[in-house]
Amino acid sequence: MKNPLFYLIFTIGFFFQTTQAQRKMITPEFLKKGDTVAILATARKIDLATLQPGIKLMESWGLHVVIGKTIGKEDHQLAGADWQRATDFQEMLDNPKIKAIWAAKGGYGTVRIIDRIDFTNFKKKPKWIVGFSDVTVLHSHLNNMGIETIHAMMAISTKTATPEGHFNIIQIAIW
Repeated sequence: MKNPLFYLIFTIGFFFQTTQAQRKMITPEFLKKGDTVAILATARKIDLATLQPGIKLMESWGLHVVIGKTIGKEDHQLAGADWQRATDFQEMLDNPKIKAIWAAKGGYGTVRIIDRIDFTNFKKKPKWIVGFSDVTVLHSHLNNMGIETIHAMMAISTKTATPEGHFNIIQIAIW
């Protein structure tokens, strides 16, 4: 005889997963020429010179770039202490002029700041969060809130990416 408890748990899990998958996601405003993209480090340290190809790419698309205070900071392997990275991210998140936040580099560290971030204003007017690797904790958190994000390469990878890879970054959010 089959275990009815197994079928009950399976059915509830399937229903929950199907319901979540069918939920309408909130899409941030698409970027247009003249909009501002912030590049900051939520995790590992990085210097400004390394980000120049990413900055030039954004500018070639007609976007303005703002560099976060965490770029050039160093606390062992991280781009500043947890509070510095959280503060930088929060300021960019709350800045109405910033239309997208592009993570400079992955590694480790974003999970250490996620609980310090207040998403209250962000939920009222979402913006694109772009990156992968360590930024996945942000994608997961925001997707659970029903807000779309862009899982794409980091700003550090621009120099070695193909033109097709460049398209993958933010241009899919530009209309």
